[in-house]
Amino acid sequence: MRPLRRPALLALAGLLAPLFGAGSEGSLSLSLREALLLAMEHSSSLKVERLNPEIFRTFELAEQAAGDPHLEASAAQTWNPETGGPVPASGVAAGLSLSLPTGTSLSGSASASWQDPQAVSMDAALTQSLLRGAGTAVNLARLRQARLDTFASRYGLQDFAASLAAQVESAYWKLYLVQRQQAIYRESLALAERQVAETEVRIRVGKLAEIELAAARAEVASRQDALATNEMQGHIARQNLLLLINPPGSGWDTRVELTDQPAPPQGPLDAVQAHVELGLRLRPDLNQARLEVQRGELELIVTRNGLLPKLDLVLQIGKLGTMSSLAGNPELAAGLSLEYAPGARAARALDQRARLESRRTQEALRNLERLAESQIRSAHLEAQYAAVRVGTTATLRVLQEEKLRAETEKFRVGSSTSYLVAQAQRDLLASQLAEAQAAVDYLSAVLNLYLLEGSLLERRGLSLAEAATPASPR
Repeated sequence: MRPLRRPALLALAGLLAPLFGAGSEGSLSLSLREALLLAMEHSSSLKVERLNPEIFRTFELAEQAAGDPHLEASAAQTWNPETGGPVPASGVAAGLSLSLPTGTSLSGSASASWQDPQAVSMDAALTQSLLRGAGTAVNLARLRQARLDTFASRYGLQDFAASLAAQVESAYWKLYLVQRQQAIYRESLALAERQVAETEVRIRVGKLAEIELAAARAEVASRQDALATNEMQGHIARQNLLLLINPPGSGWDTRVELTDQPAPPQGPLDAVQAHVELGLRLRPDLNQARLEVQRGELELIVTRNGLLPKLDLVLQIGKLGTMSSLAGNPELAAGLSLEYAPGARAARALDQRARLESRRTQEALRNLERLAESQIRSAHLEAQYAAVRVGTTATLRVLQEEKLRAETEKFRVGSSTSYLVAQAQRDLLASQLAEAQAAVDYLSAVLNLYLLEGSLLERRGLSLAEAATPASPR
C-alpha cells in the first residue's frame, strides 16, 4: 500500500520545520490535521503495519511463478574401464517443461552423444488433465486465494490506520480539554482569591464576622488542589499525543499549543440508515470477512476437484537418429493415464472440512454485519445525545454566571454569606467544566461514529491507496 500523499507531507514538514529549530525553545504549535499527518508519516507501529501487504504480495508472486517455464541441462562423460574409452551414454541433454493453467503440461527434450555427435534424439510430450486438475478454475485457485490475502492485508492496514487516526484525534481533544480545564481552574482560583481579599476587607471594617473567612479560604485551597491535579493530567495527555504523532526533533518536554477548538454541531446528523449503509460498504473488517468467504469458495473448488479420478491424455512425438535422418517421419504415441483411489477418504475429509469452514465464514459474516449495524446505530444515538448536551450545558453555564453575579451582589450588601458565594462559584465552575466536557464528548461521539462506519480516513482527507475492493475471482 502506497504512503499518504507526499506533497501534503512535504508541505507539512516545511510548516513544522521552524518549530523545531534552535529558537523554538521546545514548543510545537499544532492543528488537528497536522497531528494526523504527523502520525501517518512517523508512527512506528504504522510503519510496521505497512509491511504486511508487501509480505503477502510475495506469496502472490510465488503462486504466479508456478507457471514459469523450467529448463534443465546436463553433460556427462563416462569411461569404460576395460577399453578406457567413453561409453555411448556419455553426452549432453537438455529439456524444457511448462505448465499451463488449463491443466496442460508441455515438455520437450533433446540429447546427443559425445561418441557420435551425429547421433541425436528429440522428443516432445503433451499431457492434458481431463478430470482432476483440469481447467483454470482449480489451477488458478491458489493464486486467487493469495491475491485475496493481499487485499485482506490492505484492508487490515486501512483498519489500523483508521484506529490510529482515531487515537490521535481523541488524544488531541483530550489535551485540549485538559488545557481548557486548566484555564477554567485558574480563572476560578483568581475569582476565589478575590473573594478572600474582599472578605478580609469587609472583616476589617466590621461588616462581616471573621468566621466568614474560613469558607472563602477553603474555596481557594480547593481550587489550588484541583488545578494541581489537572496540571498533572495535562502532562500525561501531552505525552500521549507526542507518543502517537512522534514529531521529528521533539522530546517528552516539548510544549504543545493546540490551534484548533471544538466547533458546535452544524445541524443534525444524517439519517441513521445512511450511516448503516455506509458502514456495511466501507468497514474494513466487513470487507476482510467478505474476502474470507470468497477464499472459502475457492477452497471448495480445489477440494471438489480433488474428489475426481486423475485421468490424463498423453501425446508424445519423438525421433531417434542422425542429424541427416531427423527430417524423416517421427514416432507418434497417444494414450490415457488413469489414477483412482477407491473411497478417497482423505479427499472427502478435506472437502467436508472446506464445506464446514465455508459455512462458518458465511455465518460469521452475517453476524458481523448485524453487530456492525448495532454498533453504528448506538454510536448515532450517542452522537445525537452529545449534540443536545452541547446546547444544554451552554445554557446552564450562562444561568450559573447570572446566579453568581446575583449572589455576589447580595454578599456586598450584606444579605448573603461567603459560603453561599463559594457555593455559587462551585456551581459555575462545574457548569464551565461540563460545557467544555460536552463539546469534547460531542466530537468524540462523532469520531466514534465515523470510525465504526469506516469513513474516518476519507472524512479526514487521509488516503491509503489501493484499498479498493477486488473483483470477484469467479
